[in-house]
Amino acid sequence: MKRSTYDRNRRRRKKRYYGAFEIIVTVIAIIMIACAYAGNIDPRSFFPAPFLVLAFIPIVILMLVLLLASMFWRRWLSMLIIFVSLVISLPTIKVFVPMNTVEDALPMPADTTLTLKVMTYNVLAFNYNEPTLNSKPSETMQLILKANPDVVVLQEGSAGGVHWKDMPSLQPLQSQIESRYPYIYYGEEGLNLLSKVPFTTQALGEPQHSRSPLGFNRGQTSYLARAFDLQLKTGKQLRLVDFRLQSYHLSFGKSMNVRVSPDVKPSAMERMRRSFALRGDDAATLRQIFDGSPANLIVCGDMNDVPTSHVYQVIRGDDLKDAWEDAGRGYAYTYNRHGLKYRIDHIFYRGDVRALRAQRFEGGSSDHYPLMVTFDIDNSTRK
Repeated sequence: MKRSTYDRNRRRRKKRYYGAFEIIVTVIAIIMIACAYAGNIDPRSFFPAPFLVLAFIPIVILMLVLLLASMFWRRWLSMLIIFVSLVISLPTIKVFVPMNTVEDALPMPADTTLTLKVMTYNVLAFNYNEPTLNSKPSETMQLILKANPDVVVLQEGSAGGVHWKDMPSLQPLQSQIESRYPYIYYGEEGLNLLSKVPFTTQALGEPQHSRSPLGFNRGQTSYLARAFDLQLKTGKQLRLVDFRLQSYHLSFGKSMNVRVSPDVKPSAMERMRRSFALRGDDAATLRQIFDGSPANLIVCGDMNDVPTSHVYQVIRGDDLKDAWEDAGRGYAYTYNRHGLKYRIDHIFYRGDVRALRAQRFEGGSSDHYPLMVTFDIDNSTRK
């Protein structure tokens, strides 16, 4: 009799536990779906939206753990809820984690002159302001030289007006840089280019004072983006656009901006709110620039925002393709500090070009990792 009562009580407890588990799974599934599509909401009108986008990948990982638990405990309803929520979220998952395989890879043209390797890299001014790193040959530049792209689109490529030739970490590599990349654009705004092919360049957008979420500027005039029109041997018109949007300013105390900042320090949450707003404004401006740009366009930059975010969607629009989504494989993060492993650097493209291979490199001494994409630049007859 006592055994029978014990068994009934145990079954009741298990039923309560499993019921609570299914409720938890349902709630997390709803949150995951909300995160998957929160990028459709402008953060200037709903501040929590971008945080939901940032939470998407961690919640997907949590859902996969819950799926394993459901399989172990044979909770069929929980498994169904998780499966349906993952299917609903699949379009967003595929942007964050493209599932391209070797078999999916497009063939390389037999004529190598019809390909172009483009790298985008926030080089953190080659660590000019860090004496321990600036006293030895730049690991960042060595990574670039080893990867050997045809064109390197740089963000934060300058350090307060100090030219590369005057940077101690680049001086030992100067001859290699100049022999590898005979065409170089250096500007104090930091949107710079190393190229094996000649180009012309122009600033895009209206000149503006450098802005930041801290509510001040350095008194330095800069541009939101810069265009580089490549003079290809095929005669094809191809424009590269380099841009960099506002950072989150998570390391306020270590930022160069602190030297000219006001005494009042905005809270971390307030800095992020201002960052989202500034990126939203600049994304709309960039979209107008792209709408008026040539048909064959490759856009590279440090967006400081993740795939499927509102800023990402505005910049990408209906015409640009994400090179990592098309030719990359798996989850690749480009920011490597503060434990925030997100892809915030992006390469988009449109026109008679197509992405064949996409790579993410690790190494260097910047707080970013570079992306490199090999493009077929004469795709007009190979569709």
